[in-house]
Amino acid sequence: MFRVMRTIFVREARDLLRDKRALLFLFAVPLAVPLLGAVAGVFVVWQIARQAGQGIPILVVNGDQLPGLVAKLEESQVLDLVGMPSDPEQALQSGELMAVLEIPPGTGALLEAEEPITLKLTSSRNGWLPDFAVLAIQGALSDYGNEVLTDRLSRRDLGREWLEPIRLERMTAAPTGVAATAVVASEEAPSSLTSIFLPLLVTSWALSGGLSLVASMTVGEKERHTMESLLVTPASRVGIVLGKVALSVVVSTITIGLWSLDSLGYTFLLSAMSSGFSGLAASFSVQFGALGLVVLWLALLMLPFMTMANGLVAAVCTFAKNYRESGLFLTVLQLLLPGIALLAVFAVVTRPPAAVYALPVVGVLVAMRDLFGGGIAPGALVLAWGAAALYAVGSVLLAAYAFSREWALMRGV
Repeated sequence: MFRVMRTIFVREARDLLRDKRALLFLFAVPLAVPLLGAVAGVFVVWQIARQAGQGIPILVVNGDQLPGLVAKLEESQVLDLVGMPSDPEQALQSGELMAVLEIPPGTGALLEAEEPITLKLTSSRNGWLPDFAVLAIQGALSDYGNEVLTDRLSRRDLGREWLEPIRLERMTAAPTGVAATAVVASEEAPSSLTSIFLPLLVTSWALSGGLSLVASMTVGEKERHTMESLLVTPASRVGIVLGKVALSVVVSTITIGLWSLDSLGYTFLLSAMSSGFSGLAASFSVQFGALGLVVLWLALLMLPFMTMANGLVAAVCTFAKNYRESGLFLTVLQLLLPGIALLAVFAVVTRPPAAVYALPVVGVLVAMRDLFGGGIAPGALVLAWGAAALYAVGSVLLAAYAFSREWALMRGV
């Protein structure tokens, strides 16, 4: 049986490698996403440098009231303070001006008296430069406001901590049982978010991988009229199904790995942008050290899950008459599995009964949620994995049974 499995695996893998279009549909999206993101980023930076290089024209009305603010605006490398045009409203509408900052008369006196002041900012509607100008103006206003606030506090011998009478120091409870180390954990992205979104992401990534390949290797055999030549061989039907399912699991694993690398790349990029480059090497070593444990736990739970899903698809697609019937089933599955993932993440209570971990699909997703969240009891983890493995064996046997029935194999031929 295993010799047949290896032979079928090699045969299907060779056919897949020859089919450039199939390879494109399977791996183009996860491979192209970072490339498209990089191209889009370079294009945006180039547009900003090209259009804002000479300065975005803005007008400050009554700038003599707040000379410190005007100095901050002049320090900006993207803003260009211009003189008063004949018709400011027309200049805004035509794009000659990108923004007008109005400082009311008497603002300087109000500021000296430590009274609140209100400025008016009007932006143009031409393109994206007005929004960029507004961001730059808001940044200058924030810096100037901080200087004014610091000066007022220093007059009273007060520090900035006086403005925060109550502080919150956030802590996270230690996990119970078995818990995987989260790749990202901070106040902005707490580790609990990983347990919420990971089942949804992994489910969607698995659907974009080898499930469509199973249809090509089963009902596709009928439409290509290669089913008959396969059936006349003395090969074990279970071995044939195992070879096809094994290849689909490998393709699903590669797809999940590519999407995971994309997500990690974006995560590290955002981490570098938010925290700067100081200590980035140490952060990378910590992140990649945690990644090894994450991959181990994901593989432990996802391998039986993907085998079960691919075996079920193989059974149904073997019975299907043509691609239209198999496509209908795959569409239903693509709608059903994310719904089950949402149910497992949000509807199942924390520390559910042990029987929940033995449910098909739901048990694995709940175990994944708990494993990357507050932890899971070792017995529950073993139960979830064991049940998923049993379902995987059952789905492969079901596919082998469908592949052994002549009425199923000959439908549509």
